[in-house]
Amino acid sequence: MCSSAMWTSSPCSFDEWTAYGKVGGLDDTSMGWARYAQSTEHLNLNSGLFYLRANERTLGLMQRIAARLSQEKAWDQSVYNQEIFFLSHDDYIAPHVTVRVMNIYKFMNSKVLFKEVRHKPRSQQVLPVMVHINYHPDKHERMKAVIQYYVDGDDHALERFPGGSEPGS
Repeated sequence: MCSSAMWTSSPCSFDEWTAYGKVGGLDDTSMGWARYAQSTEHLNLNSGLFYLRANERTLGLMQRIAARLSQEKAWDQSVYNQEIFFLSHDDYIAPHVTVRVMNIYKFMNSKVLFKEVRHKPRSQQVLPVMVHINYHPDKHERMKAVIQYYVDGDDHALERFPGGSEPGS
């Protein structure tokens, strides 16, 4: 999976296909009638927010992740996604866990909020169950603004922040 390639094809925000997946493909014209190969694409899961149902498969998954992170210098989120999504091959056996992605507007991240949702009229916004401030370095200030916006009803609380991490974005 190449999340950087998928990311650049949707630079402004997340949408249904980046969150839930899509069918893509390759076109190798040199192969004639057999030129097309389908793929399934999605962005990586964020390891900062997830729910696991306790069972043997998820226990095995967590043990695999813990073992790798104790032995390798690796980013926990990359290892998390590799262990969940890499297919069984050769001596590698996938953990066979089931993945279900939560609704991106009820369990939104800060990129979705600051680049998309806040620009919609309130009547078109879904009240989120939670907002994960994971895309911006000024987390504490943004968290306070999110509370002002959703809890206190201050429609202007999010306006002072850029959509991205850079001024003017």
